[in-house]
Amino acid sequence: MIAAFGLATLLVAPSDSFVVSAEALRRELDRPDLVVLHTSMSEAEYDAGHVPGARFADVMRFHGHQAGDRLLPVADLVGAFEALGVSNTTRVVLVGDPMATALVFVALDYLGHAPRTAVLDGGLAAWRAAGGKVSTTPAAAPKRARFEPRVRADLVVDAEWIAARRGSTAPALLDARTAAEYRGQSDVGVERAGHIPGARHLHWVATLTGEVPATGPEADNPPEGARLKPRPELERLLVANGATPDREVVAYCTVGMRASHLYFVARVLGRRARLYVGSMADWSSRADLPVERP
Repeated sequence: MIAAFGLATLLVAPSDSFVVSAEALRRELDRPDLVVLHTSMSEAEYDAGHVPGARFADVMRFHGHQAGDRLLPVADLVGAFEALGVSNTTRVVLVGDPMATALVFVALDYLGHAPRTAVLDGGLAAWRAAGGKVSTTPAAAPKRARFEPRVRADLVVDAEWIAARRGSTAPALLDARTAAEYRGQSDVGVERAGHIPGARHLHWVATLTGEVPATGPEADNPPEGARLKPRPELERLLVANGATPDREVVAYCTVGMRASHLYFVARVLGRRARLYVGSMADWSSRADLPVERP
């Protein structure tokens, strides 16, 4: 039976349990309840090398643009995780680039499994650097698991939810896209360039170590092995963009992919967070909703 619970029941303390180091993963790799998921859009990337025993998780099975302002249907998400051997008692560790792991983290959080989920900080590069072995042998097909979700439907918001709350002191609306997209200098993926009025700009890669160009096609590509910045620095980034501890975070981008990472960061910091999956692709398509271009 599917149960639902609200934001009032969420963890509100910083949760280091959502992030695991390569050293810690090496110590728990033999846990019988552990499932390591290699998250990527490319199975060829998985075949080129992965944590031994890791199972390939195609992120598009957990995030679909056709879903508009919501996640994929619960039955589809549950079925995808069950096929990967994930049950309610499974400890899940996600390995991949920061956007891919965040997308799958959101799906697991939506289904109520976040307390038993962690992301490998630094991905496969960190695993290699810590002396972890890398396998090119696909994992054996897992036995299908039984997963009973506890759906957090209020994790996801839509345009009407945001429009009804613009101009208030809460929530803190964060635009995860590049500066050019936020300023309306790029209209890729949106009908009207610009941002949601009242939103502050926090480029998602600013939360990661390493440098990326401010503009151009590489602006959204963090370097291999990028890790989360230290918690105090992440907290300063949020506060500097209006996301003070008394305000919940609502993240958006173009179709909810980059925003998933800001959502993950907020959860790591113990913040109450929501995700506008439809993001600017949805908002800008509605003529009755305003778009701001500074």
